[in-house]
Amino acid sequence: MALRDSHRLFLQSFMSRGILPSKEVRQLYQQACERFGEASDLGRLAEFVNRINIKISPLHLQIKKGINEVTAAQYYGLVNTAESDITRLSSTYTVNELEFYKKIIESIVDSDDGVMSSTDALNLTSQLEKKMLKKDAEDLISKFERDNWLELNPKGEIALSTRAILELDQYIQNQYPNLAVKCNMCHRLCLQGETCSRCDVKLHFSCAERYFDKQEKHHCPSSACNAPWPQDSRRPCRPSDPSAASTASNSEENLTNHTTRSKSRR
Repeated sequence: MALRDSHRLFLQSFMSRGILPSKEVRQLYQQACERFGEASDLGRLAEFVNRINIKISPLHLQIKKGINEVTAAQYYGLVNTAESDITRLSSTYTVNELEFYKKIIESIVDSDDGVMSSTDALNLTSQLEKKMLKKDAEDLISKFERDNWLELNPKGEIALSTRAILELDQYIQNQYPNLAVKCNMCHRLCLQGETCSRCDVKLHFSCAERYFDKQEKHHCPSSACNAPWPQDSRRPCRPSDPSAASTASNSEENLTNHTTRSKSRR
């Protein structure tokens, strides 16, 4: 089935911006439908996105759902499903800039809490084959942040952005198989989260909050471990718009189910 003009307008926003918060995605869907005189039923958003995904899959593209590891905010990103190597960003960054970004990724993945200090990031310039001034590195980190490949927390620490985790998930798992850990609850890559004090089980902050919400005593979710779970003071508050998060989660489930059914029919 061919894409309608509303689909094309919706897709163009992802082509230009790469990633969008779920609230903006819902607004974009409504605006695209209204512009071309179509009914905008948010209950059919997943179906709308999946029709686009079916058409763009031969181009190795997919609109995929992601979650911010700290705030649990929901996002949709346009992801390249063919290439798992970071070199696909070479149209935007030089070889030396990509090498610097790779070293930032490695340091973050190798850390216990999924972040690194700005000072440590700047010191990575000494490991580059081609010299880079720290001032240039500082400007480059700001560019990575503007392009949504890195994000800075209130403490000034550097973390991988939601877009980076969406786009580079496979790269990270292939490149660092012994370091990349998946959340025990949602089974997605988990860099920032809570870790069991006894075993290697790790949970996203939001997953931990949901899992332990109704439990009097907190224990590791692994039946083989069951150690007391440490209370993590870094655990953030619930999202300010829980209804939006719930709606987005439902859309994600529908999106996944619809994609699976579509693939099975082909």
